[in-house]
Amino acid sequence: MKLNKQYFDLTKESNATLNDWVNYYQNSEPNFSLNKFEFKSNDTLQIIQGNIFGIFDSNFDQIYSDFLIYKNDKEKYIDFDSYSWVLNEKKEILFSPDQEINVVDIKNKTINRIAFRGPSQWVENIFWQNDSTVVLLENNHEKQPTITKINLAKKTIRTFIYQNHLTFVSEHSKWRFDKLGLKYK
Repeated sequence: MKLNKQYFDLTKESNATLNDWVNYYQNSEPNFSLNKFEFKSNDTLQIIQGNIFGIFDSNFDQIYSDFLIYKNDKEKYIDFDSYSWVLNEKKEILFSPDQEINVVDIKNKTINRIAFRGPSQWVENIFWQNDSTVVLLENNHEKQPTITKINLAKKTIRTFIYQNHLTFVSEHSKWRFDKLGLKYK
């Protein structure tokens, strides 16, 4: 199905995180473009209780503080890291094959899982498009990037998939951690 601009209103310039993600891919594949994403599916968001600690919890590990994606008003944030990796004694990142994406409401002290990815698909970065829409920038074992828009207010999920398969294996996550000085194992 061709890209529906009504649902896919993203441009490189609309968000710094999206711009960095697109630029990362364009460095290896100059023809990579948001215009090459096609609508794949609509789904209903199923929210369940998350399995992580929020910043309001005494068990929250401060190592994840720099990785939280805050909403503009700072009342909520997205955590897509604390479930999927830990630091070992050498300060190297060790990954789990699974990834849980959670919305944490600081005021109400709630943690809600909005997505879950296994070893064949992973979220590379996330941003808030507006107060109710979270955008997941993803890749998979078939080297086919995906953009998932989750509208928390309407409880909808819209998925867009890249028309082509990449000619290289993405190391976007490594690049993201390297920028913060963490070792990727």
